[in-house]
Formats: sequence, C-alpha cells, structure tokens
Amino acid sequence: MNQQHSKNAEVHGSRFRPSNPNLPKIDKLRQVQFNEIQDKKRLSMRFSALLNSASRVFYHKRGDRLKVPRYQNTYRLSSFNPFDVEVVDKLVMETMESKLSPVTAYHPNHMAKLCLEIGSDLQNALCKKDYDRYKLVTQVTIVQRLDQSVHTAFQSLWDVERDNYSYYVFENNHIYAWCCVFGLYYE
Repeated sequence: MNQQHSKNAEVHGSRFRPSNPNLPKIDKLRQVQFNEIQDKKRLSMRFSALLNSASRVFYHKRGDRLKVPRYQNTYRLSSFNPFDVEVVDKLVMETMESKLSPVTAYHPNHMAKLCLEIGSDLQNALCKKDYDRYKLVTQVTIVQRLDQSVHTAFQSLWDVERDNYSYYVFENNHIYAWCCVFGLYYE
C-alpha cells in the first residue's frame, strides 16, 4: 500500500498530469492547446524581459550622448564633463539680469512665478551643458527690499574635491534676489 501511495504522489506531484482515458477527445485537445498557449506566454515574457534588460544593461550614454556598449565596470571616478563654475556663474548672472532688470515693484504672486521661471530656465540651460555624474540643484529666492536684513545659510555634506556651487545676488530699489546652483557629484 505504501508503494502504491508513493507512486501516486510521484505522478500527482509532477508537473504533467497523467492522461485520463475517461476524458473525451475534445477536453484532451483543449488541455494541449492551453499548455501551448501558456508556454508561448512564458517564452514571450522571457524574451521581452531579455530585450528590455539588454537596452538598459549593455549600453550607457557618454558625455557626448553616444550610446557606447558597456562590457565591464570602468571604475572611473571622474566625469567626462566636470562642473565648471565659471561657465555656470556667467549663465546664472545673465539669466538673473535679463529676468529681473525690468522688475519695478514687488508683487508676491508675480515673484513666485518669476522664481519658478528663472529656476526652470537655468535647469534647462544646465542640462544642455551635459554635466555627467552631477546632480544639479537650483535655488532661487526673491524678497522685498524694505530696509531689513536677510541672513541665509546652506548646509550639506560636501565633497571638497568634486562638489561646487555658483552664487549670484541681484538687487535694485524694490527687490533683493539671489540664486544658488549646486553641482553635487554622484557615482
């Protein structure tokens, strides 16, 4: 009895069920078709996963936006195009001067929109510079000038060799504005 029970367990525990002679031919045909469909789905899922992973795993973009095949780890710690403070300083100064020079009065809603506009313009211009391996953070603040003092500070963990920032202050009789662009290196 134990041997018979173990044979049944082996047959029922396997992936394929034994054919039942009592099933009509149509049910057998449906079962075969169902198994074929399942196998095709599994194969297509594996193939699509392989194609999707191949596009992400085997290629990376270089500094000049060319797709280069990646064979091994490069162990490269420097970027192709490092963060250039002088270029960013000039870009920030030109953007701030062009956007804020026509301002003649402080309006809170208008200044909030202007901050967003300056920040997005700077982000777009910096993305065109293609500083690879750098996270670019832009912070723009505009306050009304009413003979008060303003103190600001930034705090961050900093890699002295690779991280840097650009800072520009614009002021006229009505507003006091500053912009800071951080270039934070990441691997």
